[in-house]
Amino acid sequence: MFLRTYRRSPQRRLLRALVFIFGALFLLDLLTLLKHYREFSRNLLSHTYTELSTLPSPVQNQKIFICAQFWTNAKVIHDRWGQALLDLVGVLGKDNVYVSIYESGSLDNTKDILQVLDNVLAENHISRSIVLDPTTHADEINAGPLDEQGNPRPGWIQTTTVGAGKEMRRIPYLANLRNKALKPLFDLHSKGRNFDRILFLNDIVFQPSDVLSLLATNQGSYSAACALDFHHPPTYYDTFALRDSQGNSTIMSSFPYFRSLDSREAMLDGRAVKVQSCWNGMVAMDPSPFYEGLRFRALPDSLASKHLEASECCLIYTDMAASNLAGGGIYLNPAVRVGYTVEAYNTTHAGPDQNFVSSTGYVTGVWSNRIKRHLIPAVSAQAKEVAKKMERWVKDGSNSLEKREENGRICVIPEQHILIWNGWKHT
Repeated sequence: MFLRTYRRSPQRRLLRALVFIFGALFLLDLLTLLKHYREFSRNLLSHTYTELSTLPSPVQNQKIFICAQFWTNAKVIHDRWGQALLDLVGVLGKDNVYVSIYESGSLDNTKDILQVLDNVLAENHISRSIVLDPTTHADEINAGPLDEQGNPRPGWIQTTTVGAGKEMRRIPYLANLRNKALKPLFDLHSKGRNFDRILFLNDIVFQPSDVLSLLATNQGSYSAACALDFHHPPTYYDTFALRDSQGNSTIMSSFPYFRSLDSREAMLDGRAVKVQSCWNGMVAMDPSPFYEGLRFRALPDSLASKHLEASECCLIYTDMAASNLAGGGIYLNPAVRVGYTVEAYNTTHAGPDQNFVSSTGYVTGVWSNRIKRHLIPAVSAQAKEVAKKMERWVKDGSNSLEKREENGRICVIPEQHILIWNGWKHT
């Protein structure tokens, strides 16, 4: 009697109704997301270009300054990068490109491999500058924190490493190398030879079609356009430089990555994603800001001594914005994926449509993102820590001759990166 009463009770009927409603909503949401996934896949394909002739007209026959830095990358260059570069030049046309490569103090035979590449470029009459700098990390470190006159060298700070004294920072060193790699751009500009785009290439796996698709981002209208880079898919690699349309780090390392509504919706649609900063292995940039004096830099040493750091590849964008030189917009293009291994590249170009997200990954990614947006505070504890340290830095400088202003707040993280003889380390 009691069981029959329970089965017919209003509470039981209400529970069954709620289960039915939630089930219907779940099914509706699932079907809606699967429909969006099909649109996402179509959009990625429609923004993938394999032939120069099919590019939007503003992008065809552009002059491209190709820029790369290498340190101890012999195997990468020998196995894939060098041939990929030659293939790219063949597609773009050798009269449309200039190749600038800067190598510094490698610990393997990178110099030998680059010399071979230099010879091949010369044989094919391809304009280039390949600098093989003998200065090693050890040479830089052994120079010490003081110059010949006993004055402090920039880029050295006191760290918490016991007995180390002052140590050499990694980011100012990298920023200096990037500027050296760009030197031919400025030399050619002074002689009246200008370029439409700078293409920065890391030690990545890529194909010419990736570059064509990147150049065509937003129909060629941008100040900078970046690929997505992967080392261990499905997580992306360059968390150090990527910031969404609100200037925040990504909320998750896998698809769809972003908390910001604008960035997240564009990614879910498979469109070019508006961001405030990106690098991600391959970047096409408008050279105009560089012609006007823009250069790569690091945080001031006095700020870095607070156990803070920022990528030179992020600060370049905040400097562009501060000088009103980023009017074309900064975009991350999900139709362009590069890898740091062949396996990573192949994994992110899977199936007949060469997608990097499965339908299951798309749905679970959306649901995971919803949960994280509700559970993770909009302002993280890390961001609060950075803000406090930066405020203290400004306050401590009130009696200093140093002008303590930093427009790259969105780039700053609570880390220290120190150069060592065979690479770099955290402190």
